[in-house]
Amino acid sequence: MHIFSRAGAGIVVGIMLTGCSSYYAGKHATPLRAKAAIAGPGITGEAELVEKYEGRVRIKLTVQGSQDSKLTPGLHGIHIHETGNCEPFAAAKGHYDGNVDANVNPQASVNPGLANHPYHLGDLQNLSVDETRKGSLYTVTSRVTLVSGELNSLFDHDGSAFVIHELQDKYLPDPPTMDAPGGPRIACGVIVKQ
Repeated sequence: MHIFSRAGAGIVVGIMLTGCSSYYAGKHATPLRAKAAIAGPGITGEAELVEKYEGRVRIKLTVQGSQDSKLTPGLHGIHIHETGNCEPFAAAKGHYDGNVDANVNPQASVNPGLANHPYHLGDLQNLSVDETRKGSLYTVTSRVTLVSGELNSLFDHDGSAFVIHELQDKYLPDPPTMDAPGGPRIACGVIVKQ
């Protein structure tokens, strides 16, 4: 009986370890990658996006601002915006919220403008900038994908871009002022496939 218990325990432990090793499903054969060169008056930086598992995009972003830039120490709103165009920054349009074209996605029920803030698919946590005007953001989001053709793909017909704002995002639903989600745009970077 004692030998059987050890053998039984070994089988149970083996099954448990096998179960843990396959915890994540939907792993891409090759990780999907994208990048963005961030630029603004006195501001430079880069972002790297990696999707190893379906619907889990890792974002690593670093920026540096000159002493006269608007990238001041503290928190700055940063979002993925709906259009891959930064010339001028306003060309990036509003916060990304997936493919809301009724012809393509008739189930979309997204309010226009900031009415859906902070629940847009492109809403991220604030970018932290230190006293030397170096900023960084490291996060994982399940709201977007790098897979082309998906309804929440960053690579739809007009692409997408990162936009850094002068002020902190206060994460207010349907914000009462335009400054609440971060105010003026101070840097932008178009997201491109690698």
